[in-house]
Amino acid sequence: MWVGKVEKPTIERTLDMIDLPETSVSQNFSAWATSLTGDLIPEDVQIAIGNALLDYAGLCVSAKNLDYVGAMIRACSAPGNCTVIGHAIPVDVASAALINGTAAHGEDYDDTFEGTPVHAGAVIMPVVLAAAENFKLAGDEALRGIAVGTELMCRMALVAPTGIHRAGFHPTAVIGAMGAAAGVSAALGSTKQQMTDAIGIAGSFASGIIEYLAEGSWTKRLHAGWAAQSGVRAALLGRESFMGPRTVMEGEHGFFFGFSSATIPNNFSKITEDLGRHWHAANIAFKP
Repeated sequence: MWVGKVEKPTIERTLDMIDLPETSVSQNFSAWATSLTGDLIPEDVQIAIGNALLDYAGLCVSAKNLDYVGAMIRACSAPGNCTVIGHAIPVDVASAALINGTAAHGEDYDDTFEGTPVHAGAVIMPVVLAAAENFKLAGDEALRGIAVGTELMCRMALVAPTGIHRAGFHPTAVIGAMGAAAGVSAALGSTKQQMTDAIGIAGSFASGIIEYLAEGSWTKRLHAGWAAQSGVRAALLGRESFMGPRTVMEGEHGFFFGFSSATIPNNFSKITEDLGRHWHAANIAFKP
């Protein structure tokens, strides 16, 4: 029997065997997001983020004594140094994102990206602020993270604006995990590769079915918080070089294949076109 040297395939050689883009959608988005500085965020976007922050804080305070928030605190909090808004209970970064996101989304008064069923503030605000508190980030770093995370959520919502609902998933829940991963990565100053990996990882963390519509159960309320805590975990894994699929958006078995209705959208350019020139994050709207 002949025994010879077997060459171990490299990632580059493996990619040559299948039809994948040279640069993926998430790589293009991450290249822009990781080069973003505070002075490149337009005033109208900063105003929208300021309004979203005020809206988010008010929503958390108004929900602080509601039964589902109490249940979440009792069941899902771990000790740490992050704030649960309205409660003197310091928790870890993932718990803060989960609980505050649930409180902000629970009563359905959180902000919306008009024309789509996506609510960015209840996902991006709790996770970026918890990361900023935990890692002692400056205000401009938090601003960058909120801007990046919100922009990605809005842009993903435009790819399949009704397809995610039709497939039985909650758009804020599944898109939110991706936006949260990008937002925390941007706030932490991750590299392009780290953010690309984080977004890819978040595709496997994304979840949230809409069966709550049947009887009005509580699961919808936790979807924003779940997306938020998934995003921070994905971002931290990405920073440790845990590999995620770079074609998570457009891939044959990627995000939109899994979470939108039967036909895979082909307008992935909506995620990357005019980045930095046209900001969808400026169009966040608030419910009366």
